Amino acid sequence: MLLLADIANLHFRTTRSQTLPSIPNGPFGYDAEVNEQPARRPGRPRSERARAAVLEATLALAGEVGPAGLSMEAIARRAGVSKETLYRWWPSKTEVILDAMVERGQLGIPLPDSGSLPDDVHAFLRSTIDALDGTTALLLRAVAAAAATDQAVAHDVRDRFLITRRAALETLLDRAVARGEIPDEYTTQLVDFVYGSLWYRLIFDVGPLDHRWADKTAAAITSITRRPPD
Repeated sequence: MLLLADIANLHFRTTRSQTLPSIPNGPFGYDAEVNEQPARRPGRPRSERARAAVLEATLALAGEVGPAGLSMEAIARRAGVSKETLYRWWPSKTEVILDAMVERGQLGIPLPDSGSLPDDVHAFLRSTIDALDGTTALLLRAVAAAAATDQAVAHDVRDRFLITRRAALETLLDRAVARGEIPDEYTTQLVDFVYGSLWYRLIFDVGPLDHRWADKTAAAITSITRRPPD
């Protein structure tokens, strides 16, 4: 688990970093609606091969040296790109890490479409757990810790990463609504239930994140299809 000393040395900053108030009002200290992702800096189009190399290098290095040991220089060197190129594409280390997490989620967590909410949610949550290896867990804890004290990091975590994982689960639930399996007024709360439980266990280690958690969470979600709304 990430130690307090490691958290103190993370120094996750973005181009718009700002310290949060001492008493945040909501998750990561911000209650506003999700903003659009900021536009990329102008410059030459990315090479997809170089982009993939950077994201792969970020995950590999995080596994070797931990989140606190990551640096833009080391990522550029491992990926075989110049530091100038890396900063042109990703202005901060936080943004590289978040894009690596997004890529891992998109590639490692398929979006099932079996025509059945119980089957889809069960498969989706099991894949989510399978993708949550030791390195990924360390990185997620690190960005959560940084987001708790820096408003810009909190916004980036929300806008670049959390929104993509929420959207994936919302797609499954929206399909179930269209099939008449679940009332549409429940979808937002169900997404909060799933990811609230996941992050609570991930950050505070109050229980394991394993297939048993995935199965029980899926069962809790799908049980709503057997009860009419109040």
